[in-house]
Amino acid sequence: MARTITVVLVLICLAWLSAPGLAQQSMSDCDKWVAKINAEVGVRADEASHAARMKVEEITKMCKDGKTAEAEKAAMETMATLGIKP
Repeated sequence: MARTITVVLVLICLAWLSAPGLAQQSMSDCDKWVAKINAEVGVRADEASHAARMKVEEITKMCKDGKTAEAEKAAMETMATLGIKP
């Protein structure tokens, strides 16, 4: 019985410790999307690039708010508009 309780507590502690690492991974994905879009937008001066600059601000805000799925969708749409392969 004591072993079972110890194993369960260890597993809970490991899950608790790994949660920030998983959150950091999703943030790095957001950073990658924003960097790709900014790299393309930096060399362009058209209406699509202006719209993409505005969208990058929204994507960054969504990532900070933890809305990673919505941010990914917006980033993929923006990259498609600019002709960037994800």
